Amino acid sequence: MTRPAGGNARQPSAASRDRPRVAASFFEDLYQRSEDPWSFATSEYERRKYAHTLSSLGKPSFESALEIGCSIGVFTELLASVTEKLVAIDVSELALARARRRLHDRPGVHLARASFPDEMPMGRWDLIICSEVLYYLDGSGFTRAVECLRECLEAGSTVLAVHWRAPTRTYPLLGDEVHDRLVAALGGWHALDDRRPQYRLDRFETR
Repeated sequence: MTRPAGGNARQPSAASRDRPRVAASFFEDLYQRSEDPWSFATSEYERRKYAHTLSSLGKPSFESALEIGCSIGVFTELLASVTEKLVAIDVSELALARARRRLHDRPGVHLARASFPDEMPMGRWDLIICSEVLYYLDGSGFTRAVECLRECLEAGSTVLAVHWRAPTRTYPLLGDEVHDRLVAALGGWHALDDRRPQYRLDRFETR
């Protein structure tokens, strides 16, 4: 298991909801120190989780997709194989530079620096992936994120979220908190709960 980068404490905090949003500088510092801080390219955990995520999308392919928090583009490369147009965003310019090297020969992929939910790219998305990203948001940021995802669901999008479950003092929210809140807020669209001991995966879609 490779998470969390930058903070390996395992004890949960009762005040996790009160922690501020993780700043972009946190990620830039991580990528300054490591080409791949979470071992996305080499971790067996990540490999299995990526395969599970792809098999849980609900459809074999999508016309347009948005990946929120693409990091160095390891999962982005896999997601591009099932999407005609893919926009992938991240807050770290260093991570995006590495993703661009990985995906330079993928004409249907567009990478951009943006902070979700404040800088949500414009467009209609058939699929939105939130993988290992929503627990970096503070309470108000998470509320805005849910509102944004709700609007996309109302427009016909499929939303898939997957997050690590282990305790950490590093992030404002825990993985189980993220998914419990998503289900509470978006339950009318809840189509799949396929959790594993190390992570939770939930899909929301228009029925």
